[in-house]
Amino acid sequence: MVMRRTVHLIGSLVAAVTLALTTAAVSAQEFTLKYGHVDTPSLTADDHVAGLFLKNFLEARSQGRIKVEIYPASQLGNFRELVEGVNLGTLELTNTTVGGSNQFFPQIQVTDIPYMYRDDLVAEKVGQSSFFDDVREAILQKTGNVRLVAVGNTGRWRSFFTTTKQIKSAADLKGVKIRTINSPLQIEMVKFLGGNPTPVGWGELYTSLATGVVEGTKNAASDIVGKKMHETLKYVVLDEHAYLYAFWWMSDSWLKSLPEDLQALVLDGVRQAASVQQEFNKYLDFTMTEEFIKAGGTVYVPTAEEKATFMAAKPVIRDWFVNNIEDGQIWYDKLEKAVKEAEAEIDADRARVLK
Repeated sequence: MVMRRTVHLIGSLVAAVTLALTTAAVSAQEFTLKYGHVDTPSLTADDHVAGLFLKNFLEARSQGRIKVEIYPASQLGNFRELVEGVNLGTLELTNTTVGGSNQFFPQIQVTDIPYMYRDDLVAEKVGQSSFFDDVREAILQKTGNVRLVAVGNTGRWRSFFTTTKQIKSAADLKGVKIRTINSPLQIEMVKFLGGNPTPVGWGELYTSLATGVVEGTKNAASDIVGKKMHETLKYVVLDEHAYLYAFWWMSDSWLKSLPEDLQALVLDGVRQAASVQQEFNKYLDFTMTEEFIKAGGTVYVPTAEEKATFMAAKPVIRDWFVNNIEDGQIWYDKLEKAVKEAEAEIDADRARVLK
């Protein structure tokens, strides 16, 4: 009987403590950050891995004052709808490619001009440059509530993957139906190279490839293998025409509603999440490329002469951007300046180390 009472007493105490802790945790949750993305909820999805890092970081370091909810797999909409949600204040955070923002700020397409960055180091340094301070200011002014809080990478580099034909030079793209995002600049690029640009939503791409709606796509190995598209895509030419910037958009009104200490914590957390995403994609790129090869895929690295046939698109697409986008010349000049400064800094640092 004594034992039974003791067990009952211990059980009651445990229940009481659990209730108290739960109540305290709930009452401590003063703010909720909803993060929406289009990727799958898996540990091979960079958007989701970054979100899991952010959730752990903010909930732990805010002592439970901030709760992070993750909505993957386009639950809250496509790129455009996610950014619209941020602007309306119904969503606190999302991250997108150019395809999520060019609808309301076409000038951001300048970052997608092909062959603009010579390597990862240059692209990463540009991502942290004052160029994106100008982008942040312009977009916040235009939308009223969409703040660019971090720049990362969501796939490393775009290259041409195809289902039945190995592409080696631009001439090989003639007539090939290539999937693009809904970006006029990317459509113009594929047109110039002789391909048949076909805008297809990310969620529809697997089926579109399997049914022949498109015969290729402009993506990275992590995208292709991670979403099992290598079941139909068998060839890639590593022309690396575009760096896959990830833009992290936050509701400015929500951010400003936080106490100053939490504003700083949130900014630090999102910036670190973008860094996690960027480095994770480097890992995914080489591991997924190996998986692509093991599954029977062919990876082709173009010669200098073959690469030149692709790079002929750069001045043409630059001119298209300058002539068709408002203030196109201004934004191209800003980016070109940032690229040149990044190259100079990297070259100087390399020389210092080799001295």
